[in-house]
Amino acid sequence: HGLAHHSYSATVAALDKAAQRAAFAVAAVAQPEHRSSYPNDDAAEIAAAVGFPCVIKPTSLSGGRGVIRVESPSEARWAAARVRDILALAGQDPTHALLVEAYVAGPEVAVEGVLSAGRLHVLAVFDKPGQAEGPFFPETMLVTPSRLGPAQASAVRATTAQAAAALGLSDGPLHAELRVGRDGPVVLELHARSIGGLCSRTLQFGLDRSLEEVLLRCALGWPTDLERNTAA
Repeated sequence: HGLAHHSYSATVAALDKAAQRAAFAVAAVAQPEHRSSYPNDDAAEIAAAVGFPCVIKPTSLSGGRGVIRVESPSEARWAAARVRDILALAGQDPTHALLVEAYVAGPEVAVEGVLSAGRLHVLAVFDKPGQAEGPFFPETMLVTPSRLGPAQASAVRATTAQAAAALGLSDGPLHAELRVGRDGPVVLELHARSIGGLCSRTLQFGLDRSLEEVLLRCALGWPTDLERNTAA
């Protein structure tokens, strides 16, 4: 109907965290060391190959559901079984591969943006103060503007744009989660959608336009002020 949008293939790739990892590897996007774990695999052996501590998580779900940090082989076996139970409770296939990823120490941020003809416009960067170090990662608080310094903020934006291009996202919303590790930002995951709930209500643009209105105007090709009101 003439609306700007991400391609179908890019959107499907953004729904699968394993597909994201494969695309990021091809494009040399910074991401955690990782392996896949299938039901017949020994999750302890795969976790040991990645290195402890590591994180076991499903390739779907959101909001931190099913993301568990483990410190030992026995914890890895327990966590893999627990994640499969969570998938079953969520009505998803518990036999799908799980991701086993190296744990990245450092501040975690969420990037909210919109892509237009492949160009990323960052609308907001959220800090996650007091973030959990595991074993579970509930999202309790996000704060914007971010407290990252100029160099770190620039690196986060550049890495996010590189990750979006690797997935083929071109026109529409983007929500990314990154950790700023010792060697710079690494992408935890990226989605072809906007942030929701109370977080989206904190963002106002131009003459008090909401995030949702901004995204709709971009899809329609209407002139849109992407400058966010800067109050915390």
